[in-house]
Amino acid sequence: MFSRGFVVLWFAMLVAMLGIGMVSPLLPVYVRDTLHGPAVAVALSFSGLALAQLIAAPFIGRLGDRLGAKPFIVTGFFIYAIGAAGYIFAPTWELVVFFRVLSGFGAAGIFPMSLAYIGRLAPPGREGTFMGAFSISQTIGFGLGPLLGGGVRDAVGADAAFTLMAFLLAGTGLATLLLLPARGQPNRGSASDYRAPEEPHLGWQELIVRPAVQAALAVQTVVALGWGATSSFVAVFIVSDEGLGTNSALFVGVLLATQSLLSGALQPIFGPLADRLDRLKLVVVGLCVSAVAQFVFPSVPRVLWHGELFGEPAVIAPWLLGVIAVVGIAEAVTFPAQQAIFVSVGRAVGMGSIMGLNQTGSSIGFLTGSLLGALVVEVWNLDAVFRYAGILALIGAVVFAVLMRRAREELRETGAYGRVSAAEAAR
Repeated sequence: MFSRGFVVLWFAMLVAMLGIGMVSPLLPVYVRDTLHGPAVAVALSFSGLALAQLIAAPFIGRLGDRLGAKPFIVTGFFIYAIGAAGYIFAPTWELVVFFRVLSGFGAAGIFPMSLAYIGRLAPPGREGTFMGAFSISQTIGFGLGPLLGGGVRDAVGADAAFTLMAFLLAGTGLATLLLLPARGQPNRGSASDYRAPEEPHLGWQELIVRPAVQAALAVQTVVALGWGATSSFVAVFIVSDEGLGTNSALFVGVLLATQSLLSGALQPIFGPLADRLDRLKLVVVGLCVSAVAQFVFPSVPRVLWHGELFGEPAVIAPWLLGVIAVVGIAEAVTFPAQQAIFVSVGRAVGMGSIMGLNQTGSSIGFLTGSLLGALVVEVWNLDAVFRYAGILALIGAVVFAVLMRRAREELRETGAYGRVSAAEAAR
């Protein structure tokens, strides 16, 4: 597994997710308080990344199937770094939003192409192991990012956090250029010495009518709808009097880090499990558990613990911490199995194409979820947005199961179900 390509991209993805985690919580505050931007500017400073990915990811995915993943990954890192550096020199919120969108075009090259590259490394039957091990970098990076970004901002200012992010991204782009093999194949002679077959290059119409592709796009979109809503309002719920009323940004960081780090720590367990059990069932179980946890999030006892954390006064809600830990565990169950299915389908339709559509679904869901979440809060209340997210996760589980069952013949041929018999997959 640990070929040079895998290791290089593992660390590259860690830095990319660290960058997103560092800057995403800082930009809205920077735009509102420093540049005095309106509400729409605050929203775009957070979601502009997803807007660019929505536009670019599917086209980059298809081009990557023809030209290879490495050029897009390397270029994406340099574009992302330019966007990060632009925040430092932008005198207006309009320019900050411009650089945020520019960063999104860079991210559209990094994320789907990295997943496609790793997908090509995975031999049939070990997709869950490979994708689970790789996803550790994503979850840990996103979990540590807010802590690093917030710490640097509090210590030396937002410009220092933007500068650090730019240097990290540019350095990673250079390292990827020099160290990443051009082709996504394991080192010859390794334990997983497997050379992937040539992938087809399907037209858009032929690609999108496949039930397996529809299932992949649908579940990613629906899950991201809920994630977009909760990620936009969890900090408000924790800090404001309308929610928990802790006025503790530190506890927000602790919650997000707990979810991501716990999910990452469990990937080595649930990744191989996705190669031994029915992946469809694992995805559905994980989504249902996550749905219940999100739905009950605002209803758990609001008992607060007051103490110190990292030498600073802290407020902790133990019950909420427990619920968010359950969400992290559910993600660890779902993600490797889901990505393993995408890899198996990618061999039949083009790895870059399926990962590009995967990113498109995430972007559509995130953008729409943020807007719908705001509407839910406006019409009902802050608690309702978490119930809405839970219901969407449950709908996503049902839609995914139905569409994947429709595609069972195609999925058995690609091995997407994992190491289950044809008879079991057909049921």
